[in-house]
Amino acid sequence: MLKIAICDDEKTVCDYIEKRTRDYLAKIDEDAVLAVFRDGAPLVRNCEENPTAFDIIFLDIKMKTVNGVDCAKQLRDSGVGALIVFVTSSAEYVFTGYEVKAFRYILKTDLVNAFDRIFGECLKELSKSDDSFYTIKTASSVNNVPLNDILYFESNKRVLVVHTKNAQYSFYEKLDKVEKDLDGKDFIRTHQSYLVNAKKIKSLSKDCAELHGGETVPVSKSKSSAVKNAYLWAKR
Repeated sequence: MLKIAICDDEKTVCDYIEKRTRDYLAKIDEDAVLAVFRDGAPLVRNCEENPTAFDIIFLDIKMKTVNGVDCAKQLRDSGVGALIVFVTSSAEYVFTGYEVKAFRYILKTDLVNAFDRIFGECLKELSKSDDSFYTIKTASSVNNVPLNDILYFESNKRVLVVHTKNAQYSFYEKLDKVEKDLDGKDFIRTHQSYLVNAKKIKSLSKDCAELHGGETVPVSKSKSSAVKNAYLWAKR
């Protein structure tokens, strides 16, 4: 399910984007959760707590309380990888979007004509990068976690804990299944209870792997050769 944020201090703009979004999704029979923010600060707080809270963010550049570009910088600094679409009243701000890897921009004067095209391009981009995420489903939420953010999976009895650079997620799943799902994605089983992103291994010793960020995970004797090969291959 898509997760979309709309942030603009003009209620009429928020309402319009929300309606156009729902209309578009209804046509393609797609579900989504929409969140509307009238200020950038609560959006940033929300994403600091959960960097994968949204897949697409429509963000006004000129808001009364915060500059949209500054808001986007804070989002990126928090590890937010969502597609950011700037909504602006003036084209003079467009080029600043490159600083925060904005995906597209829409002039407010052209919302009526441009929205469907831009939103369609967002959905196409997300579909291309589906295999770059791992989807974690719980009873109350669905999170698409970028594979590049994941340090390792840890199995603790019936619960799996996903350790990322910014957060942890717990859900019920077998580590064997996750290993199979991520086959060919540079994840290596270092131990019966650990599946590690080989790209995040900083160094290896006899019985453990140090990860970027300082954490260590155990490496069992039976898996040490495979772990070493995965580590060297991931560094190429």
